[in-house]
Amino acid sequence: MAQPLLSIGIIFRNDIRCIERCLRSLEPLRKAIPCEILMADTGSTDGSREIAGKYADILIDFPWIDDFAAARNSILDISSGKWYMSIDTDEWLDTNIGKLVEFLKLPQKKYNLLSYTIRNYKTPNATDKNDYNEFCALRIMRNGIGIRYEGRIHEHWKYPEAMPDQQIVRIEALVYHDGYAFANKDAEKAKHDRNMKLLKMKLEEDPDNLQTLSECIDVTKTLDSESADYARRALKVLHRDWDRWHVAGARVYRDAVSVAQMQKLPELLEWAEKAFELYPNSIYTRVDVAYCAYARSWDNKDMEETVRWAKVYREGLTDFRNGNFNRDELFRGLLEFASPFWERRLLIMQVEGYLELKRYEDAFFTFECINGAELDEAQQVEACVNMLLRLHRMTELNVEKLMVRFWEQINEPTPSENMAQKRRSAFLSTAAGALTPHYQEDEAGRDGFLRHSYTVLLPLAGKCTLGDGAAILNASDPAELEKRIAAQKLADLPISAFAHALKCGITFPLPGQMLTIEEMDALAARIAPLGKLLADLVVDAAEKGADDMPSLCWKRGLALAAVRSCDWKDEKMGMALCRAFSEIERAFLPRYYADDLLSDENIHFLPPMHRFGWYCGKAFWALDAGDSAAYVRLLRQGLEVCPEGKPMVEFLLRQLEESRKVQSTPELLTLAEQVRALLAQYPADDPAVEALKQSAAYQKVAHLIEGPELGMYGGIKQ
Repeated sequence: MAQPLLSIGIIFRNDIRCIERCLRSLEPLRKAIPCEILMADTGSTDGSREIAGKYADILIDFPWIDDFAAARNSILDISSGKWYMSIDTDEWLDTNIGKLVEFLKLPQKKYNLLSYTIRNYKTPNATDKNDYNEFCALRIMRNGIGIRYEGRIHEHWKYPEAMPDQQIVRIEALVYHDGYAFANKDAEKAKHDRNMKLLKMKLEEDPDNLQTLSECIDVTKTLDSESADYARRALKVLHRDWDRWHVAGARVYRDAVSVAQMQKLPELLEWAEKAFELYPNSIYTRVDVAYCAYARSWDNKDMEETVRWAKVYREGLTDFRNGNFNRDELFRGLLEFASPFWERRLLIMQVEGYLELKRYEDAFFTFECINGAELDEAQQVEACVNMLLRLHRMTELNVEKLMVRFWEQINEPTPSENMAQKRRSAFLSTAAGALTPHYQEDEAGRDGFLRHSYTVLLPLAGKCTLGDGAAILNASDPAELEKRIAAQKLADLPISAFAHALKCGITFPLPGQMLTIEEMDALAARIAPLGKLLADLVVDAAEKGADDMPSLCWKRGLALAAVRSCDWKDEKMGMALCRAFSEIERAFLPRYYADDLLSDENIHFLPPMHRFGWYCGKAFWALDAGDSAAYVRLLRQGLEVCPEGKPMVEFLLRQLEESRKVQSTPELLTLAEQVRALLAQYPADDPAVEALKQSAAYQKVAHLIEGPELGMYGGIKQ
């Protein structure tokens, strides 16, 4: 067999989840150039070895001896390719291998070391969230030049003393890694224990080895508090032995600051400032350290520092993506906060910080950098919408432009239509608040208020229901409003916009519109949370008098919704609502029922709420006629047939009680005592008692005598 161009070395153990994905990803490379796959099994029991046997050219067993370098070297020693490449089973090669193949085929021998990019996903489904970090990995070397693996853990290449040209070629190739994303707690704990055992062995051999201390930080920072001790220890070693370790200093400071963020150490900002003093140009400092410093400043509610560190981070991230940094740095380890996932979070917070500082133009231009299509959490969409609403009401900037762009972006089916739907739902539920009367009243009272937030949605008219609702709220002409309402599905229309149209005098139901009583009642019930606005609509409807039957049904639906939802705290509004309800009922019932049913003998055939309306109508007739005793009796009769009316009846009786207290003169009180004494002379069932109750004297003071029995003191008696 001819010498292969490339040997691919893999060590594995119990990797059934991912081993075949890795091996399949290598097939295009094997088809493009002569390759051999060499694999070492360190003790699999889950079927991984059987899968490996289907792909490997050479498969060996290597008993685990707590030494990753030894395992790697066992494969390297039997490789025969001109080049050697290592890959792990929880990694897989991207299909774009053209540049890699092209370089390996070159006949030159000038270069010996190749690097490519590894994209590390930290959570399941991270590909959808763009939640990853990337680093440059030295994974390909020219075979036979004396390079060996070194290190029990976090093994790395050890170059021979007479190493040929070490210039590194960075190849445009991408390898994905998701091992951290799928590690369960038990597996993660086992890995942690294994790695710390090996690292502590290394520290016993060399207690002041900064590389080992850095690795200890990395292993411990997500699981225990030891990381803080290792971080402090590493920084002491760095400053004590500067000449030896200064090249690794930026990475060490990044690790320490990262731990400080996770463990909430008080030294974080102090370490961050020191990192910038010592390593101002390091990509670790400008990206990772800056991000942690921004996050801590945000937690401290220091908006000035938040936006300062955010600016530093974004400038560093831009240079990183443009390649304007020392690429050799990234061979020391990956960047933790260089993914779009972290950038999105920071951008949103940066805009919020500018808003808090009233730096509105900065907030505006920073928001332009947010791509709504990349948002993968409802909370992020909600935050963006609220910031746009706030920016609009507090400035005269063209926020409408941002709103339209943001709406279009969140509707992009990226990465799926399902995600777009989630973003759209979050947008609509959040922005809907801007259309409510309460929201508008609240924002109008704020300092710096210039315009209502809902007006930023006007450009979305015809694009979404909220845009249509905003257009309705912004109009006042009944003819225009009728036209706009007619074009909408009433079930989807923002209810505040609909209520606004009603208040402006549109005729409802609209001409030619067929709605059942049930549909109208449901629509009226949706207006109920608007409180006073609904009560005002009912009062206005009652004042307009009788109308055609559909309009009358609609008025009654409004009235029912109002009395059912009223909190009865506003006395004036409450009385007006009760009278309007009674007037609408008096108009509705004779149109809906035959005359013979609307009588004392047959009223029991009506549904409870209709009977309640009938009794309320008669009660107000009695009140207006000056017969308060009949008024109370009729209200109680209404309550007996419809307990749902209790809050309204209690309110009306309280109002009557209060009015009578005001009217109770000393003369009436004296007369009440006299009548009460006279009644006491007779048994309750004596005909003389009933005759006395019919007298004019009794009627004047009945409320003072019978109030407790009628439930006017302390509520309705049950």
